[in-house]
Amino acid sequence: MVRKITVSNLALMNLIFLLSSLLFSDPYPKNENISVSHYVFRLELSDDTDIIKGEAEVTIRFMKPVASFDLNLVGKTGDTTGMEVISIKSSGKPVQYSFSNNLITIKPPAGDEHTFVIKYQGIPYDGLIISKNKFGERTFFGDNWPDRGRHWLPTIDHPSYKSTVEFIITAPSHYEVVATGKLVAEKDLSKKRKLFHWKESVPVSVKVMTIGVSNFVVQQSGVVSGVPVTTWVYPQNEKDGFSDFSVAPKILEYLQEYIGPYPFEKLAHVQSKTRFGGLENASNIFYFENSVNGKNQRESLIAHETAHQWFGNSATEADWHHVWLSEGFATYCTALYMEHAYGADSLVSVMTKTRKQVFESDLKNTGPIVDTTITDINKVLSTNTY
Repeated sequence: MVRKITVSNLALMNLIFLLSSLLFSDPYPKNENISVSHYVFRLELSDDTDIIKGEAEVTIRFMKPVASFDLNLVGKTGDTTGMEVISIKSSGKPVQYSFSNNLITIKPPAGDEHTFVIKYQGIPYDGLIISKNKFGERTFFGDNWPDRGRHWLPTIDHPSYKSTVEFIITAPSHYEVVATGKLVAEKDLSKKRKLFHWKESVPVSVKVMTIGVSNFVVQQSGVVSGVPVTTWVYPQNEKDGFSDFSVAPKILEYLQEYIGPYPFEKLAHVQSKTRFGGLENASNIFYFENSVNGKNQRESLIAHETAHQWFGNSATEADWHHVWLSEGFATYCTALYMEHAYGADSLVSVMTKTRKQVFESDLKNTGPIVDTTITDINKVLSTNTY
């Protein structure tokens, strides 16, 4: 038997996400009087320093007049890390603001919508991981989940706030840059510097908007219903990586047929420095470095992260405590894909193993799946949320 989720059912899933989230309180207060419609992040990266120089354009819509509103940005922590705000303007004019306790508090001019241009700089403590990969080469990888985007991007860093986004990255010319969205420009600024402009036209949460900057080799492994599927791996892993991710178009084709149209303009599978096994950044999935080994062992992981493009990225839980809504559907869609690829016995095996893990986990942790007493959002994940 083939199980099919229709497009109308995807709309129902969005409703389920919303209604279940309204039943519980959120420890992160939201300002219901404002929304973010668009971000533009201009970032300058260098090999000479870990300091990033940024200019963020944040477009805010005001449903009601407010005296002030807050953006999240982690400031100086007493050592060498953290961000400093240089200036904030709107329509070319300075606006009043304060920056303390990791919040930028802005007093807006009158009006229904304004774009605020924030110049800032600093060394990220987290969120944007500036380090070396396993081959000793310098890399820059955004790793925002669950609320770590605020370490390097001035945003409203909450999953309920979704917006379109652009990343305009200037970096040394020996790097390749991948980011959320579609590549709209790539040009040499000099012999040593290059600019990359990526633009996402579908609203997404900060937790899944990001960049990856490294010495990459890139291959287009397929095109599914007009959507290019690409692989980005370190040159030392070229043969293994292109082999491991060759299954990605087949996975996307299945999920698109059984869930609905793919919600983004491209799908990139990226070897990275993420601390997770896989991180479902919108249109730009990151996988842990050693997932690439040429043994074609990551098919279920690729399926899980690809399913997140619908469940988690397109349909998004209204707060972190409901992460089971994205992880649970991604896990089940992975099981359905394995049934499609390898037969009914594969589905039975996956579901039996999953049931056993849930029962064993419940003996150790009897807390509810949606536990609103958790204040450290990093701890909302558990075996049962999957």
